[in-house]
Amino acid sequence: MKIKVLARTIQLCPQRLLSRSLLVATLSTLGLMINITPKWFNLSLSSISTGAVYAQESLIDQAVAPEEVTKYAFSVLEIENLRIGVYREIQNEYQKQSPGGSVPPIICNQKSSFDDLEKKIQVIAVGYCNEAKKIIEKNNLTVSRFNEITQIQRKYETWREKIQAELVRIQQQQIGN
Repeated sequence: MKIKVLARTIQLCPQRLLSRSLLVATLSTLGLMINITPKWFNLSLSSISTGAVYAQESLIDQAVAPEEVTKYAFSVLEIENLRIGVYREIQNEYQKQSPGGSVPPIICNQKSSFDDLEKKIQVIAVGYCNEAKKIIEKNNLTVSRFNEITQIQRKYETWREKIQAELVRIQQQQIGN
């Protein structure tokens, strides 16, 4: 299906729609697994001026360098590929132990999320967390910086769009090679 948008034709493919859905699921899951939670402040709308919001967004624009967006996108794609396989493996093991049950949330930096898991599933989950950390570091980011960028993209739509565009660019480049 082709859609014409602002004098540009975009080819919609089921694979692209699936990959975008997986991206959203990945970022959400990563946030949960790495224990990223948004912070809520008790501010009234009247206390926030438009100028302050623009200034804050301008600071955020300076806070993430373009090369970090690329490093982050590569990390997300690699971690998502890993996550899909590990999730299936954990799900299979979990079904053997508790048929009909669902896999409980596993959060990498929250030891308590591992406590009730069967030993074999714990080993798989710890391996996943260690591998995700290696992927992030291989792409020249720290886990804390990866988490910061995740929070920024959740909070600011412009960053979410920049990261999404970079993910699409990388996937298209990978398909082309």
